[in-house]
Amino acid sequence: MTGRRATPTVTAGRVARVAAAALVVLAGLGGCAADPGSAGRRPDAAGVAAPTTTSTASVGAEIAPGVRRLVIAPAHPDGYDRALFSDWTDPDGDCQDTRAEILIASSALPVTFTSSTSCTVATGSWTDPWSGAVVTSARSLDIDHTVPLANAWRSGAWSWTPEARAAYAVDAADPGHLLAIPLGENRSKGDDGPESWRPPDRGSWCRYVQIWTGVKAKWSLTATPEEWAAIEEMAATC
Repeated sequence: MTGRRATPTVTAGRVARVAAAALVVLAGLGGCAADPGSAGRRPDAAGVAAPTTTSTASVGAEIAPGVRRLVIAPAHPDGYDRALFSDWTDPDGDCQDTRAEILIASSALPVTFTSSTSCTVATGSWTDPWSGAVVTSARSLDIDHTVPLANAWRSGAWSWTPEARAAYAVDAADPGHLLAIPLGENRSKGDDGPESWRPPDRGSWCRYVQIWTGVKAKWSLTATPEEWAAIEEMAATC
């Protein structure tokens, strides 16, 4: 382990470049992150999802501060495979992949690295958004998709192009889409939605459903009836 530290200025620049790269991918997809009223459709040539379910004017509206209304639809059958989505990438070529960039950006203190190449983060200070626990070792953290890849698959990503799924997997431009959380918590969460898993700190429920519905609305993903009932219950804490 080395004591080399990342400065705030460098951190901001690196994350900005990752965000810009993600936005370029999205732009090239011709609007994958479409209007939430388009959730549930098979993709057109650009990989944009479009509706087969009946939507209303209220879709996309807020049911509580920051909590978006979603199209309700059954979950798509099996077929998910992690290989259908991208692994972490390094679009700016600085040897720090998506995981490293998120860890650097979200640490409350300058990070240290495992070697002088400054590619892999060793230590920092991260506060778990769902429990409030503070973690200082990067090895104790996962970078979690708040809306898991398997859940995204079941709620619309099954119909996307490979390019759209790759963009979703590494979307560092959307705050809350990728979060550093403790390993055990991520294992407990798995690919569950709010109908099966809730943050251990009830005080974080509002933020959780704000992020959950925001991601789903951005990417035109649907919610099951059970999922939506849980979202409404948790939104009552906002």
